[in-house]
Amino acid sequence: MNFKQIDIRKVDSTGNFKLNHDYVLSYDHFDGWSERLLGVGIYIDLIFECKVDIDFRTWNRDSTRYEKQFGCEVPLEIKNIISELMNLDPLTLKYYYADMSMDDMSTQHFVINHGGVSHNVGIGILLKKPQPENPSEKLFFDLIELFKKWREEIYQECLKEIK
Repeated sequence: MNFKQIDIRKVDSTGNFKLNHDYVLSYDHFDGWSERLLGVGIYIDLIFECKVDIDFRTWNRDSTRYEKQFGCEVPLEIKNIISELMNLDPLTLKYYYADMSMDDMSTQHFVINHGGVSHNVGIGILLKKPQPENPSEKLFFDLIELFKKWREEIYQECLKEIK
């Protein structure tokens, strides 16, 4: 499967991502300066078909870069939370959640299409799970945890392919 991220989302005049109207959510993760240099992009469309773009390094005898794009199933728990988020009115999320921020550290970025608006939400370093201030945040914080687990499962599956 080959796809271009620019067909899924574009940077608008304010520097935020504008998600294609056929998609409900995009998720990007970068480990930051780590041994594996993991980067994952997950893009979920209106009918919950999913595209994944992953790249990372392995360090055996030399540095090998692994890159792959593929489609996969969205876990049911994630589908359910996304559906609940889509049914909220209004969707009330902050632009950035972090306890601290440092260059070259792990980052996550979500773009959620809701009510014709692409909501950009960045996640920096969270030392503890934030306390939700509204129903949107409660669902979103649960979604963050599910995406962490899912991206690690995707990474582990890709590692199996190269061993």
